[in-house]
Amino acid sequence: MRKAVVYFVDERGKNPVAEFIEKLMPDERVKCLEYIAQLENYGEEVRRPLGDYLGDKLYELRPKQNRILYAFFMKDHVVLLHAFRKKTNAVPKEHLAISKVRMANVIKRFESGKIII
Repeated sequence: MRKAVVYFVDERGKNPVAEFIEKLMPDERVKCLEYIAQLENYGEEVRRPLGDYLGDKLYELRPKQNRILYAFFMKDHVVLLHAFRKKTNAVPKEHLAISKVRMANVIKRFESGKIII
């Protein structure tokens, strides 16, 4: 079930998920990286409390108060799309929208040969 985890990187080379994780306190950073390792090892089998399905092919990792939104891509890949500190019960729609736009960007760049996974 092992999956290759890749981070979304925009056309300017920015990696928003890695940047978010780097700014966290050390214990939160470690927890995020542990959850990402679990995702890499267990893929679609990740369930609550570690992760959850949000709909529209988007999923979340749930380390402490932080959320990392991701999607499965092709057969063996997971793309980490967006990360934020959760302040409400539901995932805010703007975070879902950002993730959808980023996933569409990944697909478009992949299909045009601009990125290779």
